[in-house]
Amino acid sequence: MRDPRPGLAWSRGRARRRRQYDEYMRSPAWYRRRERWVEEYRTANGGKDPVCAVCGGPWTLRRGQLHHRSYARLGAEALQDLLPICCVGEHEALDALIEKNPAWRMLPREQATDAIVAYLRRKAAADRRSR
Repeated sequence: MRDPRPGLAWSRGRARRRRQYDEYMRSPAWYRRRERWVEEYRTANGGKDPVCAVCGGPWTLRRGQLHHRSYARLGAEALQDLLPICCVGEHEALDALIEKNPAWRMLPREQATDAIVAYLRRKAAADRRSR
């Protein structure tokens, strides 16, 4: 389980919700949800395979991660609640930016996620151009 931000303590309720989330993320139910998500994505996108929301690279069920844009339906996530991220590093960068900046945390999670993904896309494109 991730620790709270430095200088802050989690309430008992927050700690309990975090433990439940961590248990869910390691559960067979989460792995089944990931498999269903891929099928839903392909159905909604004309049979196309998912691509990373940040870099546009290939996303695979085996190596890819799904970022929660929303926790509102945790355990029964809708297609749009999950965002494909191709690698741990990109997912960690996205999460770190949300956690680091109080302004991002004040926004609804979906809005903050979308804005940060747009920022990371621009950064990745600029990095590719500078090589």
